[in-house]
Amino acid sequence: MNGPADNETLRVGIVGCGSIARSHALSYQNNPRVELVGVVDLDLVRADAFAAAYGTTAYDSCRELLKQQPDLVSVATPPGNHTKVAVELLESGCSVLLEKPPTTTLADMDVLAEAEEASSGSVYVVFQHRHGSGARRAHHLLSSGALGTPQVAVCETLWYRPDSYFLPEWRGNWAGEGGGPTLGHGIHQIDLLLHLMGPWETVDARAARIARPIDFEDVSLAIVAFAGGAVGTVVTSLLSPRELSRIRIDTTGGTLEVNHVYGYSDADWSWTPAPDATAAASLGRDPGLLSANGAGHQGREGGDDLWAASAESDLPSNHAAQIDQLVDDMLAGRPHDTTLASTRWTMEFVTALYASSLERQTVHRGDLTPGHRFYHSLNGGLPADAITARLTAGRS
Repeated sequence: MNGPADNETLRVGIVGCGSIARSHALSYQNNPRVELVGVVDLDLVRADAFAAAYGTTAYDSCRELLKQQPDLVSVATPPGNHTKVAVELLESGCSVLLEKPPTTTLADMDVLAEAEEASSGSVYVVFQHRHGSGARRAHHLLSSGALGTPQVAVCETLWYRPDSYFLPEWRGNWAGEGGGPTLGHGIHQIDLLLHLMGPWETVDARAARIARPIDFEDVSLAIVAFAGGAVGTVVTSLLSPRELSRIRIDTTGGTLEVNHVYGYSDADWSWTPAPDATAAASLGRDPGLLSANGAGHQGREGGDDLWAASAESDLPSNHAAQIDQLVDDMLAGRPHDTTLASTRWTMEFVTALYASSLERQTVHRGDLTPGHRFYHSLNGGLPADAITARLTAGRS
């Protein structure tokens, strides 16, 4: 990987000065081992204001920014521009941190993979929910089998975005966003789910456009089968006034759950051990009585203590959690684990969900080759009227 392993300071830049770029800039600004050497935006007035706010210099192109010899550049442009910008940076030998989603198609994922292979730089992706202390604990304990074998999973991104959210010209359409809330919003929870559950095999999905003035879905639902034998559901919505982001994993040992909205802390995670044999035998005999469900939930021996004992210092799942880790990794000359390659499962899942919902068929992960019509576009190249008909079927 490319990085100043022998230096104490990482030189970084940012391309794109919109709202999400502020999370990158604040994380860099608050890290004493980082020097923000410049920012780029097509809107020079916005770029100048952004640069002034974070004590750096605005440039009108990546070419000018690259003259400052950054080690790492955050790409925080609209998703449809990620690939073009990242390839230019990689060709200079610079490493790249891509805001989610990394690309809008699997074809572009492969373009970036080829550019990365030819570059001395590396590509990383912002999936900060992998990097909070709760997810680190969960990943370790699930991977080791300490919490039992996963059997059932629930993943929900239930958010609310009004019509006005889609007023910027790049929002609400395939060209600007590449896809709807499944790609742009639910992908954070989907990525964490797959990070915890492992490889998926099949997806059966349905998407709908119910209320928002957009070209794609405002709600999607999927049933997923995992390689390890577990099954799960994934729901993404922009029509849900009481916002919630939730992942629940039921294992042979108990229930692991995280509830939050845009970022979790340790307090948002819980572990409930499975009931012991006596308590389990009584379940359902006296519905509605708390004593029937409240007594004897001992779980596997040590299960409850195992989760509690694994606690670390609380690290919330924000941009700083991942960026601080990335900075440390690059300065130490070691790999950072949220690579472009490690996020391909996530983009494949999102692609499969669109393909399944629009084609009305089960999609296997192995189906998503360059010959698949959804490999090149999340709308499968279907005409707008056909997409509208499939997303609004059954509603007048």
